[in-house]
Amino acid sequence: MSSVSLPLFKPWAPEWLIRATIFLMLLPALGVFALYFSNGAETTGYYGMEPADLQYSVVIMYAALVAFLPIDDRLVKYAKPRPYFLIAVTLNTLTCLICAGTRNLAVFMACRFVQGAVCALFCSICLHMIFSRLRSDRMRVIGYSVFYGTLQVSIPACAFFCSWILHYFEFNHLFYFLILAEIPGVILLLTITNNVRFRKKFPLYQLDWASYILYATMLCIAGYIFVYGQQLNWFSSPRLRWLLLIGTTSGLVLGLRQYALKRPLLELRLFRFTGFRNGLLLLIAYYTFKGTTGHVYAYLQGVLQIDPINLTPVWSSNILGIIMGMLVASRLVLNQTDTRWILGSGFLALLLFHVWMYFLFSREANTRHFLLPMWVQGYGTGALFVPIVMYVVSSVPAKMAGTVSFLGIAARYTGFCGSIAFANYFQLYARSIHYNKFREQFTGINPMRDDVLEQFRQHFLAGGKDMATARQLAEGAAQRMMQEQTALRASMDYYAWMIIGLSVLVTVIVAGPWVKQQVLRPRRAFTPY
Repeated sequence: MSSVSLPLFKPWAPEWLIRATIFLMLLPALGVFALYFSNGAETTGYYGMEPADLQYSVVIMYAALVAFLPIDDRLVKYAKPRPYFLIAVTLNTLTCLICAGTRNLAVFMACRFVQGAVCALFCSICLHMIFSRLRSDRMRVIGYSVFYGTLQVSIPACAFFCSWILHYFEFNHLFYFLILAEIPGVILLLTITNNVRFRKKFPLYQLDWASYILYATMLCIAGYIFVYGQQLNWFSSPRLRWLLLIGTTSGLVLGLRQYALKRPLLELRLFRFTGFRNGLLLLIAYYTFKGTTGHVYAYLQGVLQIDPINLTPVWSSNILGIIMGMLVASRLVLNQTDTRWILGSGFLALLLFHVWMYFLFSREANTRHFLLPMWVQGYGTGALFVPIVMYVVSSVPAKMAGTVSFLGIAARYTGFCGSIAFANYFQLYARSIHYNKFREQFTGINPMRDDVLEQFRQHFLAGGKDMATARQLAEGAAQRMMQEQTALRASMDYYAWMIIGLSVLVTVIVAGPWVKQQVLRPRRAFTPY
């Protein structure tokens, strides 16, 4: 019997074991991707980097993933999944060992770029395994929900496990645990699968590596500008001006190549379809409004001084909300509910979360106050992704649907970077504005300042400090209070802009078609001659 005629999974393997194997194969990629979202202070302390460097380490991995996916789509059709997966595991293990042993920032960034490409290998193999077993459209909706739901849950779930690991182990042990997490998936893959391809061998001729290099260069430079732009005063910096020139040139050459090649890396002709363009804008908006929870976790850990291990209820609430949103959205999509109402309700949930959080920011709060808002945020996040993906895919002809995901993930990357840039703006610029305003008011001629300092002095004196020490500690406590208030005001401004943006978006989604119909109806009815 030829190897081509053999099924991928061995006949004796039960369905539950196949699903568990796919999940365990995907787990290392999810862990590497979500590793730094919950332990930024530990990461920056271990590598001696700035918070912006930490952000760029996530961005550069995301850029590598986005750029390598079109190449990987050709490779996964050519290679057998077992050796291909073993190559991915080997590269991931090597980069994890290097990250655990090095403190050099350049080496760390290079490893993150490689890990992004490896993450593309993991995801493509698992996606092909999932959809090779799904034949009907109904099952494909469920497959999208399960796969992308797992991706959405990975960040809070990884934060949950990382906080526990860091409570008992050193930071570099995280990488060793990630390496150990690869073992079950490898063993099960080799046990329950045959060494066959997903489909008939597809030759690798005309693999466009030049376009890949241009694409990766453009994405990495765009991410760098988004992350460091506010810190370097945007294009007042000669470095950013040169990077903009290089990135723009790479993008223009890339676009010209795609229209000239017979088998382009990216199918840019998809932009001819209005629905596709609108879908990409929705993806960008989704990732922009979804990425605001960083302010919540920074507030909980920075202002309220809550240890990450005690944030488990908050993360669990968010995970439950994502799962519930995915389940509800999948059912509505299968029932062929109007996409407009699904999207409107999802973005409305995110709007409710931002309004709720705007009024929760204060110097005194409890973890339980954030459980329901984080559930609402998770519900909105989970309810939106699959409907947006289905809307984008359905807006183009079936023969071109296979290349939609490459531009779709680029739109997600754009929204993710835009969210970081917007947050950095409020962290640096808006915070400095509020800090200066507080300093103007909190002066020696303001009687309130004396009252605050006296309260702090009495507090330290009651604790057994002498008068001189109590005065010094009171000054430091007042300074910290002013910094906390500055951070709170900057976060409130940030959420206020998010509220305005979400209000406009929900209005356009829900009322836009009706308004368009009312505007066009008189034009069609009016015939002057």
